[in-house]
Amino acid sequence: MEAYKFSSCAREEKPDNDLTRLLEKAQSGAALTRDEKDRIANTLYGLFGSHSSTYKLAGWAWYMGSCLRRILVNYSWDSNFQPYYAPDKTSLRKALSLPVKEMVYA
Repeated sequence: MEAYKFSSCAREEKPDNDLTRLLEKAQSGAALTRDEKDRIANTLYGLFGSHSSTYKLAGWAWYMGSCLRRILVNYSWDSNFQPYYAPDKTSLRKALSLPVKEMVYA
């Protein structure tokens, strides 16, 4: 699965830019560099990210949950674990702006 339309007023052609090509590269299972992993995690969970495992642009969506690792995060003030999808723990830790107590792969 690459991208799908989620809006009736979406553009006819899916957006083609550096980020969408990177997301499709990750979906295909290709090896990613550290910078690429960091960019994906920052896009999904960074300061201006969507805070979900789906990236949306111009009526199109790229679901990344099926190709990224599920990571459970425990913050220092909370006793519960929150699920995230990211290439690895290092990139997710860089993208999150909150103090993390513990991270585990699920």
